[in-house]
Amino acid sequence: MTKGLIIGAAVALLLAGETAGFDAFPIATHPRGEFSPRVAGSLVVWYDLRTAEVTDSDIYAKDLGGGAEFPVCTAPEYQGGPVVGDGLVVWTDGRSGNWDLYGYDLASGREVPLVVGPEPALSPDLGGGTLVWSTGTYTSDPVQGDIRGMDLTTGNQFPICEAIFGQAVPRISGNLVVWEDARNSLLTTEWDIYAYDLAAGTEFPVCMLPHSQGGPDVSGNIIVWTDHEYDIRGFDVTTGTEFPICTHDFAQSHPAIDGDLVVWKDWRNGDPDIYGYDLSRGIEFPIYVGPGDQSRPAVSGDLVVWNDRQTGQMDIWGAYVPEPATLLLLTCGCLALLARRQKRPSRS
Repeated sequence: MTKGLIIGAAVALLLAGETAGFDAFPIATHPRGEFSPRVAGSLVVWYDLRTAEVTDSDIYAKDLGGGAEFPVCTAPEYQGGPVVGDGLVVWTDGRSGNWDLYGYDLASGREVPLVVGPEPALSPDLGGGTLVWSTGTYTSDPVQGDIRGMDLTTGNQFPICEAIFGQAVPRISGNLVVWEDARNSLLTTEWDIYAYDLAAGTEFPVCMLPHSQGGPDVSGNIIVWTDHEYDIRGFDVTTGTEFPICTHDFAQSHPAIDGDLVVWKDWRNGDPDIYGYDLSRGIEFPIYVGPGDQSRPAVSGDLVVWNDRQTGQMDIWGAYVPEPATLLLLTCGCLALLARRQKRPSRS
């Protein structure tokens, strides 16, 4: 076997998960269910049904650095869609009969109202001292909603995008905000990906291909999203270049990115699992392939968390992804394994 074929086969083994084998572990497994995890550093947050029904969920958190699980908000009515960053946990809150945004200061242990008023505030995200959110929902007809921001130091709110039709699901990293945008819809609602540079004060389209693109995320200068064919694609803002991340025949969705690590939900094995891609090395690999459904991954550094239904209820699990050097060792392990196989005497 030639060296090129050996390397190709080694990478194939790595992608097939024969040597990746990242150890997954449970984070939250209460019988009533936990949903939509997000993570920053070692702190994982989610919304939780242990004390109520779907219409009265709460926000919980757990510090994987050794801290215990703790409730963040157990106020009446719905709390959901939590995010964490900048020393805050922020969520959508229905206690007033409207959709508001509340926060929990991790240093002081105090809850603070952030965006409270008649206009709905949904899908928050945090980054670089800025809070972003959407004012609309997918259920509006025609789709309505804008993207807004708040400087967390001053409390000043400001518009980010108020284009025709709707904008939704914003994400932020540094000065870059990305979202789903329906401004180009005609007879049916089709979503594109747009972005805004807070420092430059400029908006620009990221992807306006036919049909819908959705679920964007951003880290540094890289934007990722789900393409209308259920592939994962990326865009380098610095170079203005779009590129494929995963185009496997089966569906991929719900990408998340931090640094060079992109993760997503992947259907190639018959039910959804969690896969990843190292942008710096161009290597795709399974993060967790197991029974039941794995979905809604989030990532911070080398920690990946997701919703897991392997026991029949919705739990939260996680895994630490090896550094690129370790991935190389895994690949070298494949090379050694294949070399040994090549040296085995024939049984014929």
